[in-house]
This record gives sequence, C-alpha cells and structure tokens, in this order.
Amino acid sequence: MRTEENEDVIVAPAPAVQVRARVEVPIDVPGLGRRASTMVSFDGLHDGREHVALLMPGWERKSDPLVRLHSECLTGDVFGSQRCDCGPQLHEALAMCSHEGGIILYLRQEGRGIGLYNKFDAYM
Repeated sequence: MRTEENEDVIVAPAPAVQVRARVEVPIDVPGLGRRASTMVSFDGLHDGREHVALLMPGWERKSDPLVRLHSECLTGDVFGSQRCDCGPQLHEALAMCSHEGGIILYLRQEGRGIGLYNKFDAYM
C-alpha cells in the first residue's frame, strides 16, 4: 500500500476479537433507576487489554444501534473528578442507551492510553 507521499506502509491484519465472558447484570442508571444489561468482556484489540461491551436491551433490533466509545477514566467515572467530564459523559451514554437500546464500549485505556500515573502528573 502507498500513501499520498508514495511511502510504503505495512498494513497488519486486524486481530480476531474474542468474547471471554457474558453475564446479565442489572445496573443503576442515574435518573432512570435499575435497568437490565448484558456485560460482555472481550480482548483481541491491538492493545492486548480486556475491554467491556455493555449491551442495553433493544440494541439487537436495530440495524444501526446507538454506540458510545468510552475511554476508561478512574477519576471521572468512579470518583466524580471535576477535572474532566468523563463521568457525566458516561452517565448520559447510559441514560441514552438505556432509553433507546444501545451499546457502550468501555475501553480499558486509562487516560486515553497515557496511564494513571501520567494522568496524575497532568493534574499537577
């Protein structure tokens, strides 16, 4: 394959995604209460990490379900940090996917891949 600059680019085949576990889990959706969901853990992405897909009922009946890609954020998602809007974004996605039927792909890449320590350094 060649780019516009005529440089050779090696394109590696995408790894096969493997589902590791699937479990029905009731979750509390802020403002909506308890909702049914299915959590699916999977790996096989280029980063080698295990990720989670949260499936809200109704997604399977749609040809183009609502999908949110959400990067893990311990400080915002779990502890409600005011330094980011990750927690509110996740809560809004939960509400929308719960209401419309959708999927949240929770990608385990803390700080969009920079890691927790570097994220704390950025807070200083």
